[in-house]
Amino acid sequence: MPKSIRQRIAEEMTGAALPFLAFCIALNLTAGQITAALKIPLYLDSIGTILVAVLVGPWSAVICGSTANLLAAAFGNPTMIFFIPVVVVIGAFSGFLAKKGWFRKWYLVVIGGILQGVLAACISAPISAYVFGGVMMAGTDFLVLYFRSVGNTLLNSVFYQGLASDPADKLVSFLIVFFLTKNLPQRLLSRLRGAANVG
Repeated sequence: MPKSIRQRIAEEMTGAALPFLAFCIALNLTAGQITAALKIPLYLDSIGTILVAVLVGPWSAVICGSTANLLAAAFGNPTMIFFIPVVVVIGAFSGFLAKKGWFRKWYLVVIGGILQGVLAACISAPISAYVFGGVMMAGTDFLVLYFRSVGNTLLNSVFYQGLASDPADKLVSFLIVFFLTKNLPQRLLSRLRGAANVG
């Protein structure tokens, strides 16, 4: 009999998973606010989500990303609510790759990060274009303006911006997670269900 979502989450939430999840939510918020404040043409607000996907599981990663977006909305960036579908895909896809062993080798991490970025761009482009007119008050807005200035439609401009920045963003995020997992104390890793994903 297939397990329910609640059962799958309960299985993931063992050992140090709950405090680790809280830490990763804070990591998402902090990294996202710093990159937005500095107008860096990346997001880096899914590092915590990917970290949870690798070391805890995909369902917990979905909770991590969604909670971080809800909190970011509550703290003054209401646009983040609309991008919850994107973080759901990030959590699910990175968790899938982790279970397949893609976070054990750096070159698989690179490929996975690029694939994750393309997938994220495909999902976020329609949201950004049709809900926000392509303007997110972020460091990536200048790319949308550039693609518009050379004659592209709004949707295409946002999509091209996504393809220009999302693969780079997710590649950097995946590599950060890869190096973090290689340097976490063994005592902590042993208390997380997904430790075998990086072993």
